[in-house]
Amino acid sequence: MAERLSLRACMAAHLPAATFPVHVMRCVRTELTRFDRQAVVHIDRGDGYVHLYGETQGTMVSLVLTNDEAEEWKAEGPYALDRYPWKELGKNTFSTANDPVFAGCVFH
Repeated sequence: MAERLSLRACMAAHLPAATFPVHVMRCVRTELTRFDRQAVVHIDRGDGYVHLYGETQGTMVSLVLTNDEAEEWKAEGPYALDRYPWKELGKNTFSTANDPVFAGCVFH
């Protein structure tokens, strides 16, 4: 399915900045714990930001995303916000190579 017609495109276009980044961070947390069953990853939501933090693959992680940043990423495309955390967490450290379906969706 074309990206612009996907469910994620609809979510990116219509969910507010206070909601969509939380959804994306939950997806990232799910994938991190799927890649590393020992991972402990939390998400906090504050006034105007979402914070993903914890430990996975032996590394401490911390990523803060403001609502304004989320709006900018949403404007770039449905999966732009999904790509951002993975790039920040480090493609070399947190490999999605073992999951071509996930990597294909996010990094097409």
